[in-house]
Amino acid sequence: MEAAAGADLSFVNLGITIQNLPNHITVFGFRIAFYGIIIGLGMLAGMAVAFSDARRRGQDPDVYLDFAIYAIFFSILGARLYYVIFAWEDYKDNLLQIFNLRAGGLAIYGGVIGAALTLIVFTRRRKQSFFPWRTAVSLG
Repeated sequence: MEAAAGADLSFVNLGITIQNLPNHITVFGFRIAFYGIIIGLGMLAGMAVAFSDARRRGQDPDVYLDFAIYAIFFSILGARLYYVIFAWEDYKDNLLQIFNLRAGGLAIYGGVIGAALTLIVFTRRRKQSFFPWRTAVSLG
């Protein structure tokens, strides 16, 4: 695992400067951005809270895991789709680049839309009310 050299970060009023702060690590030749690690940890933390809350309310945490798997997949898909739609000029001549997530290009709005649509479909298929789930997964 290798950390890459990066920019300096200064907190001027505190007199603190961190030099060469990396913005990613490299694992087996793949660059992993710190913001991606933070987002992944946030997903895991959110799932842990949802599972704990489900147990507290006497619900099956495995149902929340089922939803999380679908939501993560369709959120990433939605985030990429949203980004590509609004940056179509960059992709119209090379459609294969649409699938190149390593080059970046995810939009949070598309991720939220993807998760919301996934929740609507998930609750309908499970014949459950949308509104308690919306609150449980923090979409409302």
